[in-house]
Amino acid sequence: MLFPVVVAAIFIALLSLVGVFFYGQRGHLAGTNRYVIPLAIGVFLGVVFFELIPETIEAGGEFGSLPIVIGFISFYLLSHILHTYHHHHDHGHDDGCEEKVGATMLLYGDAIHNFADGVVIATAFFIDPAVGIATTLGVALHEIPQEIAEFGVLLSAGYSKTRAALLNLLSASSVIVGAVITTLVATSFADYLWIITGLAAGNLLYIAASDLLPDEHEESRQNGRVFQSFIATVIGLVAITLLLSWAHEHMGEHGHDHETAHENLVHTGAPD
Repeated sequence: MLFPVVVAAIFIALLSLVGVFFYGQRGHLAGTNRYVIPLAIGVFLGVVFFELIPETIEAGGEFGSLPIVIGFISFYLLSHILHTYHHHHDHGHDDGCEEKVGATMLLYGDAIHNFADGVVIATAFFIDPAVGIATTLGVALHEIPQEIAEFGVLLSAGYSKTRAALLNLLSASSVIVGAVITTLVATSFADYLWIITGLAAGNLLYIAASDLLPDEHEESRQNGRVFQSFIATVIGLVAITLLLSWAHEHMGEHGHDHETAHENLVHTGAPD
């Protein structure tokens, strides 16, 4: 199980380099924000409502909803604490040393968010490889415009393209740390995997509903593309739901027999 999780995490980390190729090309960036973010929202909602939440509630019983709520509230608090260098906020208004400090804070904040992405990706793979792939896709869609913007922030702070790319990659690499730690913990404490899936569900739900969706709605309303944004979100939701349904049907039941899943986790470190 560790190998596909690490591969997925490395893929996400390498996306930090997309800014090298796309930053400054306004047409590409505008198109990315217009269509990729709504698709990411749809993917996140599909994974949360049709996979993570059902798995958590089924395994956790009467306490299953608790980690979901805790995950949502925790990431709301985290986002509030890190708001000064969150990627949706304005980073480019300071000069000189203050701008360097802002860029450094951005890197630290991004490292924390990427660590959380690693937790989510690893958790999804433990539910089912198809869920892991779908979640990785959603995270990738979310990361692309974020990494382009953050690369621009580092350039505006005075870093060279090479140094900005390396620093962004280093910050993004925390996704690998989060994925590996989660895999080791989930393998050792299989009976409590539902707590991790609940926290992951709360995280993705917060990102989709309270972070990405309001900003996307405001931007699409201003440029008169609300309908197009809505359609892109629905396409992402329907596509990921159909993909997961197809994967479960052709690859077998993934984890609804939790006793078997827990035994497999304990003995092999992989879901059934």
